[in-house]
Amino acid sequence: MEKPSVIRIWITNKNDKEITSQMSESMEEFLSIAIQNGCIGSTFAEDEERIIVYTRWSDEMVLERFRSSEEYKIKEGKIIQSFAAAGFKIPDDILFNSTAKILFSNSP
Repeated sequence: MEKPSVIRIWITNKNDKEITSQMSESMEEFLSIAIQNGCIGSTFAEDEERIIVYTRWSDEMVLERFRSSEEYKIKEGKIIQSFAAAGFKIPDDILFNSTAKILFSNSP
């Protein structure tokens, strides 16, 4: 039986703050590095109240290997710095952060 793919979701309250260019750049860098480390898809989005980041992985072992890497820690630090510089309170503004097993999906 094939291992199920997983998603990693991170949702942050905006609390009337705007996404800065520094935040976008650090997130895009992070997601680009994730692709180089086995991520098979990612999304960086916002609505009026939240910032949403979604990544998809072939299995949890690939995700965890990336999450334990030095590269991950460096890029994550840049994201946290850029959010803090924009006035976000991390981790207080984080609404939801989880890894979930995909049970069904219409996408490849």
